[in-house]
Amino acid sequence: MRATMPLVIVCSLLVASGLSRAAATGSDPVKVRIDNYRELGAAFKNVNDELRKPAPQIYILQLSARTIRGAAMAQYGFFPAGSGPRPNVKSAARAEIWTQPAQFKAAQDAFSVQAQAFARVAQSGDIAKLKLQTKALGQTCAACHKNFRVEKP
Repeated sequence: MRATMPLVIVCSLLVASGLSRAAATGSDPVKVRIDNYRELGAAFKNVNDELRKPAPQIYILQLSARTIRGAAMAQYGFFPAGSGPRPNVKSAARAEIWTQPAQFKAAQDAFSVQAQAFARVAQSGDIAKLKLQTKALGQTCAACHKNFRVEKP
């Protein structure tokens, strides 16, 4: 059972990557955004789960890092004009994304820089550095959520 777990995780990452590309072809920008951020969240969860293990699987961390880096590059297209809060559309995106575009872009840029650094560290295989970089990456997520995401009740 233990030997098949990494295979299950790798398969789920590959399927999730395919979902992202499929979602990108959709016409509903809110659904595309939500689907891609769910994929990003799953990749980040995989990283945290692996780093809690006594012997993390580096290839799972590297696959997750690629997914995170890909989301960081794609995120700039997730918030087109007209995809903000509106009646009957469930979204955690706050209006400030569109009313404060320079501040939002700065938050996106911070995440992108950390995601690129995270991918480089993951490629090196240095678990100690990866733990530090995971924290830095998570801080950029939290900072953006604080200002641009509706709080969960």
